[in-house]
Amino acid sequence: MEANNFNEIIKAHQQKIYAVVFAMVRNEAETDEIVQQTFISAFKGLKKFRSESSIETWLVKIALNNTRTYFRKRKFLSFFYDNEGKAADIKDETQNTEKAVENEAVKKGVAKAIAKLPFRQKEVFVMKHLNGFSIKEISQVLNIAQGSVKANIFKAIKNLQKYLEDFNEVQ
Repeated sequence: MEANNFNEIIKAHQQKIYAVVFAMVRNEAETDEIVQQTFISAFKGLKKFRSESSIETWLVKIALNNTRTYFRKRKFLSFFYDNEGKAADIKDETQNTEKAVENEAVKKGVAKAIAKLPFRQKEVFVMKHLNGFSIKEISQVLNIAQGSVKANIFKAIKNLQKYLEDFNEVQ
């Protein structure tokens, strides 16, 4: 495949891949690095792509593998550095200050709750509810049964409800 054709693949899928990774990592610089590595890996492995799934599914799979590697490295480095990694600030400039502060608190609370989820639950929840993947697409990307996807989404929602039940009282 020519570089020009691969540039078209990047243009067509970059936003979706970025959204998936950012929802997991919550850090723009780290997300940029993981997305860049995803497309480098995809370019290098393009000859291995068997068209058994869509190009988007294949790219998301690579991105999730790179995200897993990021978390493994981060966990390893945490033994040497005190780097907790705070939730990214998401600003909404169109609303009044009071509403923006309230929305920011909610976003941070939800981001912290999502961060507490076990990794598999976080993957399926983010893919389904933040990125709009279907159960079938998630099943293909993660190479697990559709029933497992549904079960993990259910568990993720139950855990999020538990993590967020005291949120209103804290506010």
